[in-house]
Amino acid sequence: MQNETSTASAAPPQRVHFKSSRRTQRNPQAKTLLLFDQILTVTARYPRMTVRQLFYQMTTRGYVEKTERGYQRVADATVKMRRTGILHYNKIVDGGRVRRRLPGWDSIGDLLGSAEKAFRLDYWAQQPAVVEIWCEKDALSGVIMPVTDQYGVTFVALKGFGSVTIAYESGQELRRDGKPVFIYYLGDHDPSGWAVSQAIEEELRQHLGDKLAFARVGLDPGDIADHRLPTRPAKPSDKRNAAFMEAFGSGDCVELHALPPDDLVGWVQGAIEDHIDPDSWARVQQAERAQRASLSDFIATFEELDEEEA
Repeated sequence: MQNETSTASAAPPQRVHFKSSRRTQRNPQAKTLLLFDQILTVTARYPRMTVRQLFYQMTTRGYVEKTERGYQRVADATVKMRRTGILHYNKIVDGGRVRRRLPGWDSIGDLLGSAEKAFRLDYWAQQPAVVEIWCEKDALSGVIMPVTDQYGVTFVALKGFGSVTIAYESGQELRRDGKPVFIYYLGDHDPSGWAVSQAIEEELRQHLGDKLAFARVGLDPGDIADHRLPTRPAKPSDKRNAAFMEAFGSGDCVELHALPPDDLVGWVQGAIEDHIDPDSWARVQQAERAQRASLSDFIATFEELDEEEA
């Protein structure tokens, strides 16, 4: 089955000059404008990406040096470009910072309208297994979640090492259905990145036992070679270096951000779709359309009665 992730529509970015301010009274220099053009070239290829993903795509093309200074140049440039309209704000995602507020509605009709938009059947209730996507990096939530949301799949960002609590709570929830559980994990290829995945797998297995199939989708040395990803040496202070070197024969490390965003999205989609029974999925889609139509009719009737009473 074929699916495409939805993306927010946006007008194509236009090159503009900076407005005068107290901080600067001159237009960007030619070197800066070249960097802007290079950023536009890269971001045009992907619906959304983090600043760090953008930085790695810039380094693989030779646009900036793979240093902390190079990263800061890219980060600063994206800020200026978004503030001046050169780059649309929704092209850069920040999964680590979110706005939280309890929902509220102006009326019952407003509430019903929100319910209509949010209505969705549980497509996985009729599937033979439960699938979840877990990731070491919270910053990549904005890239991965549009895919998991599309398929109604749970996404968990560990923000580094997981906790006993998240493993326990996940295990309790996943045991209720009695189905096989497939968790696909994404993390850095470095000593800590592998330790994170091993630790959370061990914690989850304590609660799920043989029901759990835990698979690390990436990164691994094969991914690095296949995608020609830029490497860096392991941090000297990491006490896991010796075990990492013994396991892989090299201290070369790669961040998950270095993987092109479309490949990351493809990995997630592929892992999910491997467990979808198309016939069952289609039946739920049909039922959802029918129930949504009934909900729309109910809301329309309610609004008519509400107008008459007013």
